[in-house]
Amino acid sequence: MPKTYTRDHPRIDVSTGQAFVIELAANPTTGYEWQADFDPAALRLAGREFVLSVASMGGGGIERFRFESLAAGVTRLAFAYRRGWESGVRDQAVFEVTAD
Repeated sequence: MPKTYTRDHPRIDVSTGQAFVIELAANPTTGYEWQADFDPAALRLAGREFVLSVASMGGGGIERFRFESLAAGVTRLAFAYRRGWESGVRDQAVFEVTAD
């Protein structure tokens, strides 16, 4: 089971080839979604899913991003919470990933 990180733990230490998960609060019914920005030579986005926190329509939840480390070194993994049709960003989360 890959280790899970939240914005409360922005430093991620992994081995090359190791998977890890980022969890961020989200509510896609508002039109907002997290968009990941990362170096594809260092990380691979292996999966993404939304898990509803409340069993009701329109409720928020957690968006989970599963990554795999591809290369040794330090890289930045940034997320922007925004609507696709707007230029502004409502929230951001930045992680530093160190792989050995």
